[in-house]
Amino acid sequence: MNRKIATALVTSILLFSAGALAPSGTPPSIASLGASATAGAAVTKSLSAAGGGGGNVGSAGNRLGGLLSGWAVPVITVLAGCLLVGALASRNIGASVGIVVITLLGLIFLLAPQTVESFAKGIASTVF
Repeated sequence: MNRKIATALVTSILLFSAGALAPSGTPPSIASLGASATAGAAVTKSLSAAGGGGGNVGSAGNRLGGLLSGWAVPVITVLAGCLLVGALASRNIGASVGIVVITLLGLIFLLAPQTVESFAKGIASTVF
C-alpha cells in the first residue's frame, strides 16, 4: 500500500513540475486576428432581413438532434466497448450479451429513427 501511495505522489509531482516548466506563450489578441470585423459582419448579416434568414430557428430541433446523434454514436460505441471488455474480462456472459443488445438498440435509434418509427407504428396497428 505504501508503495502505491509513493508511486502516485512521485507521478503527480513529475506531472505538475512538467506543467510548471512548460513554456507558456500568451495567445494572440482577438483584434490582431481580424475577428472584430468578421463578428461585426456576422451581426449585420444576422440582423438584416435579407441576410441568411436572420433569426430563423424553425428547424433548430432537427439541427440539434443531428448534432447530438453525430456525437452520441461514437460516445456510445466507446462506452459500450469499455463495458464489454470489463464484462468479458470477468467472464460474465450475461452482462456481455446485455451490453451488446442495449448498445445495438441505442445505435439503431440514433442511426435510423425512421425505421424504428415505422416498426413501432406497425406493431401498434397490429396490436390496437
